[in-house]
Amino acid sequence: MKHPVTIWFVLIILTLTMFMLGEERPGSDIVILVLSISALKGLLIVAGFMELAGVKHLIQRGLMLYSPVLVLLIALLLL
Repeated sequence: MKHPVTIWFVLIILTLTMFMLGEERPGSDIVILVLSISALKGLLIVAGFMELAGVKHLIQRGLMLYSPVLVLLIALLLL
């Protein structure tokens, strides 16, 4: 974990951004934006806090794909 304070700050900013976007009447473009931010937050958490340096490459790649794939499936169900 190189810069945990910076990662936490970015996560807080992204969470507040998602909250402000969700307060409006969300259209499909807002939903896609919020889902994209969710995927980015998931990637930041996996890359910044899960300490995957010593595990197999396949496990690292699987965890990095988990959040975007999950968000894509949710987007397909909602839209």
